[in-house]
Amino acid sequence: MEVVEVMKFGGPEVLRTRRAEEPVAGPGQVVIGVSVADVMSLDAQLRAGWGREWFGNEPPYVPGTGVAGRVLSAGDGVDAGWVGRRVAAFVPGGGYAERVAAEADRLVAVPDEVPSWQAAALVQVGPAALSLVAAAGLRPGSRVLVTGAGGALGLPIVRLAAAAGARVTAAAHGPAKRAAALRMGAAEVIDYPALGAAETTGDRALNEPEATGDPALNEPETTAATGTTGSTAAGTTGRAAPEGFDVVFDGVGGEVGGAAFELVAPGGTFFAYGVPSGSPAPVDRERAMRRGVRLVGMEQVQFAPDEFRRLAEQTMREAAAGRLTTVVGLAVPLERASEAHAALAARELVGKALLLVTAQAVRYRAHGGPEVLALEEIPLPRPGRGQVRVAVRAAGVNGIDWKIRKGLMGAPPAGPQGTGIEMAGTIDALGPGVTGRRLGAPVFGQVASGAAATHVIAEADALAAKPDDLSFEEAAALPVAVGTARRVLRELGLRPGLTLLIHAVAGGVGLAAAQLALAAGARVIGTASERHHPHLRGLGVHPVTYGDGLEERLPPNEPIDLVLDASGRGELDMSVKLTGDPDKVITIADPLNAGRLGVRFSSGGGHEAVPIEHVRIPIAETFPLDRAADAQRRSEEGHFLGKIVLNTEGFLPR
Repeated sequence: MEVVEVMKFGGPEVLRTRRAEEPVAGPGQVVIGVSVADVMSLDAQLRAGWGREWFGNEPPYVPGTGVAGRVLSAGDGVDAGWVGRRVAAFVPGGGYAERVAAEADRLVAVPDEVPSWQAAALVQVGPAALSLVAAAGLRPGSRVLVTGAGGALGLPIVRLAAAAGARVTAAAHGPAKRAAALRMGAAEVIDYPALGAAETTGDRALNEPEATGDPALNEPETTAATGTTGSTAAGTTGRAAPEGFDVVFDGVGGEVGGAAFELVAPGGTFFAYGVPSGSPAPVDRERAMRRGVRLVGMEQVQFAPDEFRRLAEQTMREAAAGRLTTVVGLAVPLERASEAHAALAARELVGKALLLVTAQAVRYRAHGGPEVLALEEIPLPRPGRGQVRVAVRAAGVNGIDWKIRKGLMGAPPAGPQGTGIEMAGTIDALGPGVTGRRLGAPVFGQVASGAAATHVIAEADALAAKPDDLSFEEAAALPVAVGTARRVLRELGLRPGLTLLIHAVAGGVGLAAAQLALAAGARVIGTASERHHPHLRGLGVHPVTYGDGLEERLPPNEPIDLVLDASGRGELDMSVKLTGDPDKVITIADPLNAGRLGVRFSSGGGHEAVPIEHVRIPIAETFPLDRAADAQRRSEEGHFLGKIVLNTEGFLPR
């Protein structure tokens, strides 16, 4: 298996990937096949050499204390029912790995509704947030201040406190963090100077914290510390903060924490659980007693195994119900752990950083109906020479996908078979010999197979840069349609001034061919359902309805020079009659009748990047990745405008 280890104390560059022996479950343990590993700022601090006197880590060692994945084996004394289940776990170390041993009493089942990335992001901060908010005893109307509100722990605290009916003021540095806090339910957001603390841009006092469920691991989460004071649509960031908070959750400490303490109303509660400034908030305990302010420290986020498990189970239930979440600001493959650490050091993150170990892919093992498709977890694919790996944001659905799946094209699969041949996403790994590409670049293009996945391998030269004015879904709808349309128009010999009839002009290929032909100076007539006619007229197409009597509905006194059949519903005989020559007709959908009539059947083509000038295809419907079967079923039904697209957002954090 592969692990990421700290070679020596130093910067993020001291992290390296190496092969290691797989762990074996001892008594009371399980072995987890890791899907996602949590990244804590403590990991980065220990890597740099901080805290050696308390933690005792000496290189080389494997960092990481929170994971989500699937149980592969169980040791003595552990219920065998855990094997095969999806879980999240707190581990004492070694989480940056493809496999990890975990104590069964630090294990929690992950509900089907919670993706593994969300489980990993919450397994440590969720229990802490629940513990803190429960201890606060919030009531509707309670006035709450949260410092470090843009961090991995601050954001779920804001969410839970707002859900309890409290009026939450979120203090965070930087517009992205404040915007995230507003989305979590904060009534207003402020910057730290508004608390009465000095402006300390770039100081560690502005790092956003997180806490864990273990006494040894309650250290701060570092996130972005940049941004300027200003106004937001839903909260002011530059004015003085309200006074008299019933509860203050201070995850920052230092001067910021001290200023926040001064805003606690008499009889209120001050929670201090983070010290990213290097010191706790300077609180005068005698003054707190005189004001009747209850002081609660790190003990509130330190849990015995039974308490951790109870809170972790509650975390997963709340996450499944949509009541508890945090923000993932960065998710990169395991081998790029150094980037996650660098982002933490640069304080650039809102919320969490995660390491991805596996991918999700739609696959099937036998020909059949849509029901043979299943979403499966697979190892992250590795790019070969001249290839890149793309983190897929959207994948197009095409007729060829379900034709192959049904067995209409090609031999039965000899093993697991992916589906989908076009996608858009961001490059997240480069194979040997790849130049002119960069990690994180948004791209789109065609692949051999398997685009319906969170990650896919593509030939580097088959990808094009995604234009800024196209969404990922819009870009994913283009490669096959545009590539096919260009090929068939070239084979037809389209020239300016000719009239082209396109059967099924409202489909992806039909729309692409129509727009390309119009841009080339041709006239386009297209068959389509009447509800799509307004859109087609807006493109410059002359639309006519399907069905009997089509010839009478065509424009009078206008000969048809060329025909593209993208329908396959028996229009070839009439098309040959209209043009008077089978060489002037081409089909991409009716090979049987094409052979009978001497009409060209055009299929295949390379996976080279194709230009998309003059072409935009509307998105008919979008389905999540786990509903790929429904998407292909809808594609097979037909009679929609544009393309059907799969979206991976729920299965891969961005």
